[in-house]
Amino acid sequence: MEPQPVEDSAPVRGSRLGADDWLDAAVEVLLEDGIGGLKISRLSSRLGVTKGSFYWHFTDIATMKSELADHCRKVQAAAVTRLANLEELPPVERIEGMAGLISDPRRWRMEAAMRRWAETDGSIADSIAELDGQIFQISHQAMRELGFDEAEAHARATTLLYAGIGFVHAHGRLGEATADDLRIFLDILTRK
Repeated sequence: MEPQPVEDSAPVRGSRLGADDWLDAAVEVLLEDGIGGLKISRLSSRLGVTKGSFYWHFTDIATMKSELADHCRKVQAAAVTRLANLEELPPVERIEGMAGLISDPRRWRMEAAMRRWAETDGSIADSIAELDGQIFQISHQAMRELGFDEAEAHARATTLLYAGIGFVHAHGRLGEATADDLRIFLDILTRK
């Protein structure tokens, strides 16, 4: 089963918490305030339990952050796999499929949070770089198949990658991009 980027429900108070419950709460804090907001007291409060419950599953906050990083890397690896599955599609459909993955609202918050975390964690930065590399490679190959020379294919693939990153970071500030916006953008990039 593919890792899910966000879990919206917290366990009911009084139920026995597992490590996954703590990690789900940690993901929510990561999404809200970044890795700097991750504190045992905040997680305990969010889950409605004492701090002692935390230590049943984790030695310390550094151990939890390490497990959270593993979880986030799995989310990124799943995205790389989804992208690789697009490689058999015709070029325009491949690019549309990538755009659909990038514009998925469930990914925006996680992607933005992970990119912020990557500024201070090399292992997260590596998983972001792998995903970006996959996006660029698929886009570049599709542009070449559409008949663009190397320089144009490179420029168009780079534009698509940077637009996706910008879309993730600007989400909510400039209004929602519509399906028409996306269609026009992709048409501009793929038109000869």
